[in-house]
Amino acid sequence: MTSDGDPQRPAELTAAGRALLARPWRTAEADRSLFTLIRRHAEVLDRWFTQRLGYRLVVGADTARLVKSGYVPADRPLRTHTGHPFTTRQYVTLALVLAATAAGPDRISLRDLVLRVRSAAADAEIALDGAAAERRALVTALRFLIEHGVVRELDQSVSGYETDGAADALLEIRNDRLAMLPAPALVGARSAADLLERAAGDGRGRAAVRRRLVENPVVYADDVAPEDWAELRRRFGEEARFCEEMFDLLVEARAEGVAAIDVDGGCTDVSFPAGGTTAHAALLLLEALADHGRGGVTVTELDDELAALLIRYGRYWRRDASTDPARLRDDAVALLTSMSLVRWEADGRLHPRPAAARFAPKVTITVREPASDEPTQGTLL
Repeated sequence: MTSDGDPQRPAELTAAGRALLARPWRTAEADRSLFTLIRRHAEVLDRWFTQRLGYRLVVGADTARLVKSGYVPADRPLRTHTGHPFTTRQYVTLALVLAATAAGPDRISLRDLVLRVRSAAADAEIALDGAAAERRALVTALRFLIEHGVVRELDQSVSGYETDGAADALLEIRNDRLAMLPAPALVGARSAADLLERAAGDGRGRAAVRRRLVENPVVYADDVAPEDWAELRRRFGEEARFCEEMFDLLVEARAEGVAAIDVDGGCTDVSFPAGGTTAHAALLLLEALADHGRGGVTVTELDDELAALLIRYGRYWRRDASTDPARLRDDAVALLTSMSLVRWEADGRLHPRPAAARFAPKVTITVREPASDEPTQGTLL
């Protein structure tokens, strides 16, 4: 452990490492104290990330960017300001906006930016029609860049463009930050498939397994090469120390796999168990799978389980749970899959994975005391 005589240094390094792992883009204006911490320990952090994970840390005057490469989880999409995953149209539009603003002026009107985006689209042989869906995608892309401090609204808001194609705004472009956004895998990539292959790497070796360990809830033995699994088990003590020193993660080893546990949740982008309809339904479906679905369940059997849960608990869940149970089922299964708790197998059945046995929910209903003029409301916990 690196302390250099400063008793606070190890804790500061861990706090900075956890923050960068959870959110690799950090700006000074969003959190001045955190950015100061990252910049103060940039040299050690960069050495940690480079030597132990194969990542690269870039720290500028007011921006820190952890460039992750060598592992591309399939369930980590960009998200809109409302939390929805980016659609294909929104990804394409974001790429066009980046192409249109690269090496451009540091101030530009929204109207001029739209013209540049259309020009970039024409160069890429992408047809744009200026319809409402296209305008919404452009606003979503710009909001993403505004949230990350790459674009700033100086006069008016880009939101007006969603409903009015003649709306305008004055924008400031941070070209220095813009240059930090693209990943190295972009260089020389000729297609989306080529880009993903370059970004993912070969997935072999100690660093690759360690990346999976800190980025995923669980690493199962049957998900890595046998020689890599044997090396992980042989060096388990060393790997556990790295994870604790860098990110304060508690690593547990079992015969089926290894889990890196974030005890307080501060290093986790998706929490489970958690509140909300999707997380509640996912936890209860997981209980059913662990109880009498160990051999896997079909979609029909899964729907039957969910229908029974809706009868019992639907009144406590969001309104569209009963009207669109298929969406709730898909959202719940996606959450469980992202937590490495279930997996669709070749037999077409959803199978619980070993870590699912750790979850045994106990449902209680609490009733919030209403105001004198408010009806009683139950809450599912």
